[in-house]
Amino acid sequence: MNSSINIKYVLITAIAVVSSFFFHELAHFITGKLLGYEMGMTLNSAFLLEGEYRSAWHQQLVSAAGPLFTILQAFVIFYFIKKTNNRYWYPFLFFAFYSRVLAMIISIFNPNDEARISAWLGLGYWMLPLLVSFTLLILLIKTSKEQRYNLKFNLINYLLSTVFIAGVVFSDQYIFK
Repeated sequence: MNSSINIKYVLITAIAVVSSFFFHELAHFITGKLLGYEMGMTLNSAFLLEGEYRSAWHQQLVSAAGPLFTILQAFVIFYFIKKTNNRYWYPFLFFAFYSRVLAMIISIFNPNDEARISAWLGLGYWMLPLLVSFTLLILLIKTSKEQRYNLKFNLINYLLSTVFIAGVVFSDQYIFK
């Protein structure tokens, strides 16, 4: 399988990162709106515009919406890759995994979606983040083996994703706030 990187692949990776952020946060936003809250959203966060959640259950449901979208994205893309053998879908799968691992790492300092839910369920901070990350890792490994994507190809995906994540976080902190 051809796993070389060209400008089209780089641009698709940028689209994968930005759209994955957007739809992850949109899932939080829509869930909050459906529960009757005034919500705000940026490319890297969805939040209450005022007040607090009326119940812990509502807060956890809003927290769960983003990761559930990302997990669904990963499974759908995994299926598309399996059926089409099209490597241009891979950045969407790779980023689903990478974003949830980063969220888990960030939870060391500030509990992120899965960590908050896991703690709320009495499972400790790490059970759900590890379960989600491991599940997505299995999809990534299985796809890499089936499509013969080597370590170099995955490292390039990591580097490209990192650059585009930095762009999203920078724009979120300094341009759109």
